[in-house]
Amino acid sequence: MSDAGTGTVSPAPSQKTWPALLAKAYELDYECLARPGGGNLQILDNIIAQTVDPEPALFVICWTWVDRFDYWTDHQNWADNKFGSNQWHTIRPGTTSELAKFYYKQLHHAYSDKLNSLLYAKSAVDLLTQKNIPFIMTCMDDLMFETAWHTSNSVQSLQSCIQPHMTQFEGRTFLDWSRHHGYAESALMHPLEQAHQAAADHMIKIFDKQKIIDPVLQVRA
Repeated sequence: MSDAGTGTVSPAPSQKTWPALLAKAYELDYECLARPGGGNLQILDNIIAQTVDPEPALFVICWTWVDRFDYWTDHQNWADNKFGSNQWHTIRPGTTSELAKFYYKQLHHAYSDKLNSLLYAKSAVDLLTQKNIPFIMTCMDDLMFETAWHTSNSVQSLQSCIQPHMTQFEGRTFLDWSRHHGYAESALMHPLEQAHQAAADHMIKIFDKQKIIDPVLQVRA
C-alpha cells in the first residue's frame, strides 16, 4: 500500500486497508496488529493476547494461507522478518532454506494444514464468543473450507462450526473477489487501494445489516 511504512522496526501500518477505512467510517480508533508473512498459529496467539485487554473493541481477523508453518524459538527473529523483532518464525512455500526444503518434503501435508487452521479458527471463535467480544472473520485461503480432498469427519465438523462465523466477499475470499472485479494487486498478490476501498464499502453494508459494530458503539456512547 502506498502509505505503509517501510524500515526494519515497527513500520507504520497503512490507513488505506479496508479495516482502517471501516474504523474511519465509524469514527473508531484503529490498531493494526498484523505481522507480514506470519501464519495462522501466530494469528491465534495474537488474538488470545488481545482478548486480555479490557477496552471494548471489534476484532477484524483474516486467516492466512494454511500451508504456512509457524514455530517459536529462543532467538529474536531479525533476519527473517524485516518488520520488527519477535521470536516467531514462519516457513512458507517457495522459501529456499534447507529447513523449508526439509519441512515441505518430509513433514508437510495438506490435511494437517487444513485441520490445524480449522482448530485455530475454532479456538478463536470459542474464546471471542465466551468473552462477548464482537468480531468479523475472513480468510485468505479457501482451502480451509475445501471438501473434495484431504477431508475427514473431524475436518467437516470443524468446517460446519466455523462457517457461520466466516464472512466472505460475495462468496469469495478478498483476493478472489478483488480479482473477479479486476482490481490491481501487488507482485506479492496483495490487493491494492482500489480493492480495499471497494471492500470497505462492501463491509459497511454487512456491518450495518448485521449490527456487528453496535456493541462497540454502545459502549463508546
